[in-house]
Amino acid sequence: MKATPDMEQGLKIAQSRGLIVPRTENNQYLKVSYCGAGGLVSPKWNIKIYTSGSVVCNDEGTLQRLLDGEISTPDKKLQLLQIDDSGWGFPLCGVMVGVTDGSRVATRVVDVSYFKPGVFERRTYLSAYSSEGMNLINNEFHATTSTHRIEICTGFVNSLLRDQLRLAGFDVRVVEITGLLQDTLEKLFKKYVRDTLGVDLAYDPKELPSKSHISQHYYRALEWGKKNAPHMLKSGWNSIGAQGKI
Repeated sequence: MKATPDMEQGLKIAQSRGLIVPRTENNQYLKVSYCGAGGLVSPKWNIKIYTSGSVVCNDEGTLQRLLDGEISTPDKKLQLLQIDDSGWGFPLCGVMVGVTDGSRVATRVVDVSYFKPGVFERRTYLSAYSSEGMNLINNEFHATTSTHRIEICTGFVNSLLRDQLRLAGFDVRVVEITGLLQDTLEKLFKKYVRDTLGVDLAYDPKELPSKSHISQHYYRALEWGKKNAPHMLKSGWNSIGAQGKI
């Protein structure tokens, strides 16, 4: 995507409306950076325009609504569903998608085979994750565009599901997911890993005191996987690669 004068002007208008705020970053190649101001646009939303004219945005749907002046208050008469993921940063097993209506949490798992060399590069895990998420939305919660609205986590693995839900007509907001869904999903992912591997290796990053502690838990899981279950490693990741071979 390339920046245009209309885009830059539209972002300035969105800033004047209090929807987005500028961010200061130490990057000589960055022309301007914005994130959501909270409220109608989550602080997790962001866009960067570089001096080359290239644009990086984590949610182009929200960008277009900002430029069109179509950001509005969610219809609170619609029941809220929230979507989040777990396991994306864990070196073993698959990735879990979870959905909640505020009272119960339903989950499905994208198999680790989607994160293997020759498959991971094609990003078919996005369509698999989206399929599992849509299954939960449609079959577990029987959601329709006239009965439900959706909040979804900013993580990349959610991007195709987010776009497909919008194409289906849902009001989808990208937000930071906290509370019931995040907490329950982490517990269910830990159980999934324990049931799959027979050991308690999964961890909740937000419960650890520092990045160094997260790294320690990550490499403990990775080393265990290399020795005991290389077939369950996300070995399509560059960070693992040949390390997963024994």
